[in-house]
Amino acid sequence: MLMRKICLYVRTLLWKAFFILLMLATLVLLPFLLLTKLFLPRPAFRRLVYLVASAWGRITIWSTGSRVRVSGRELLPQHGRLCFIGNHQSLFDIPAFLAHIGRPVGFIAKKELLRIPVLSHWMMQMPCVFLDRRNARQARESFQRSAQIIARGFPQVIFPEGGRSGTEAMRPFHPGSFKLAQMAGADIVPFAISGTWNIMERDGNIHASDISLRILPTITPEDPLYRDKTGLVDAVQAMIQSELLKS
Repeated sequence: MLMRKICLYVRTLLWKAFFILLMLATLVLLPFLLLTKLFLPRPAFRRLVYLVASAWGRITIWSTGSRVRVSGRELLPQHGRLCFIGNHQSLFDIPAFLAHIGRPVGFIAKKELLRIPVLSHWMMQMPCVFLDRRNARQARESFQRSAQIIARGFPQVIFPEGGRSGTEAMRPFHPGSFKLAQMAGADIVPFAISGTWNIMERDGNIHASDISLRILPTITPEDPLYRDKTGLVDAVQAMIQSELLKS
């Protein structure tokens, strides 16, 4: 038992050292990326940012020894305004999603992430929108900016639990999170992600985990459920919960 704990501790230290090096590499790359922003059209620039972010996500998940299984990608609308809504188990949800969703996306993120220099600069380029849930006016403005991004054809991802669950269990959804899709007139694409909490959340050490990312059927603005405030939240939460129970 003691030897196993020592091995886990050493492995975690090595992983943290590797991750720091990975973030330093992205820091070196950032000025070159920003230079391309001067002459690339916006869609091409967003695609380039996504390619780098996707590679970062794959390397991050690979470095933990974890594997990701993706299902339902054929259900993704090929065009139009999209808002992804899913559960949030761990910090590793984001690299897993970026690595395997197959298209540029940004995230609605906590404003605290602005304090992380390299990460926050990359997130702003994706583009991500930073949210202060404790400030209603600022939250509304953030949703308006995010809705404008969606309207320009760049999908956004929101986690309606309001934070990481840190376990396999899902926390209740905040109904206000669904206003983003409705403000943008966007299709709602629910997704369920499981297994990421096993990587680090359970004891602070790095563990290899089998991760599952499942894309669920889209809810469009034409669907009567879309305008049913309570029914929509309950239905999406139930869809995701049902998929998590299959894990």
